[in-house]
Amino acid sequence: MKRQLLTCAFFSLCWQAKAQLGVTAATTQSSSPEWQVVTENFITHRRSDFLRYGTTVITDYAFPLKNEAIRLRPALHYMRSTAWYYPHYFQASVIGLQANIEFALWGEVDKQGRPTLFRPFVQLSPGLSLASLRYDSPKGDGGPFQGEYVVHSRHRLAPNAGANLLLEFKLSELLTVAPLAGVRFYPNLLWKDFTETVSDGQMTGTFDRTNWRQFVFGLRMGLTFMKK
Repeated sequence: MKRQLLTCAFFSLCWQAKAQLGVTAATTQSSSPEWQVVTENFITHRRSDFLRYGTTVITDYAFPLKNEAIRLRPALHYMRSTAWYYPHYFQASVIGLQANIEFALWGEVDKQGRPTLFRPFVQLSPGLSLASLRYDSPKGDGGPFQGEYVVHSRHRLAPNAGANLLLEFKLSELLTVAPLAGVRFYPNLLWKDFTETVSDGQMTGTFDRTNWRQFVFGLRMGLTFMKK
């Protein structure tokens, strides 16, 4: 009963505030130069992509300020990427909050008063995430793989920042869709003991830190609650 009341109160607030709920699904391409150096030298022994491809999901709550061209869009952000070099397995995921601010490049109507086909928005996106990093290394001393793993995992807070461009199409008074493209940057992200673990003790610490860069391409769908 309490959950139902909270849900009703939440949607009532959205309706009064002319808020917009949005869900974004996006493909993500990442670059982590230092971590990739270690895997190339001690696992793949060749040039190969490391944790390059992933998936991002974002749930946001957007509302305009007094200036209609500016929006606040706080969001919950999740991204997951994996790499499989049999029998080695790597996984990186982040979950966190973003304090997004959007600026419209032009209005809803043109100079002649006609509705515009779409509105471009530039979004600045600072955030704070929890990064979960995992490496499953095969057990054994170099002999045949027996199907058993040692799981190495690390968790840490990861401040980050991004910028996105959205082209918002208004399909109706309630529904919008917006293709988006953007970048996100995790500076100096530490994966403690990564170098030593992957190199089996041959190196220590040299490549534990990396600047993790991500390129995001996706689609956002928004449901607008009209103000009474």
